[in-house]
Amino acid sequence: MSPEVEEKILSGQRIDGSNKIIGGHSSTINNINSKYAVDEIKVNSDGTKTVKYTTQFEDGSLSKIKTSTLFPESWSDKSIIDSIKQVGNNPIIGQRASTGETLHRGVINGVEIDVIKKGDSIIAGYPVGGKPTVGFEATK
Repeated sequence: MSPEVEEKILSGQRIDGSNKIIGGHSSTINNINSKYAVDEIKVNSDGTKTVKYTTQFEDGSLSKIKTSTLFPESWSDKSIIDSIKQVGNNPIIGQRASTGETLHRGVINGVEIDVIKKGDSIIAGYPVGGKPTVGFEATK
């Protein structure tokens, strides 16, 4: 997994040419962290949190409000990345026909995690938080 993908998964990443942000699943996304303004929506049964957050980009503009599921507070960024890598090695459970991306799923310490890969490379990973990933055809 590239450092850029790790950063996207943990802290979020701006989509080029917009104020939209993707990713952002670290428990360090909270109101204690001055980089973010966070509104906690709910705590899920697995300890993950559903939140809405915004952040300020380096050019001073604000991101659009992002709804995200965060890993439990007890998980370090290292344990998040290690768990995503582990789930990425699980069998393929779905494939996106338009791009060929594959979906992998696993449960680590009671948290269901979805990982999306393009070829052998992880391009996304996040806690499901009771809301499974859509847009993939089930594989047999």
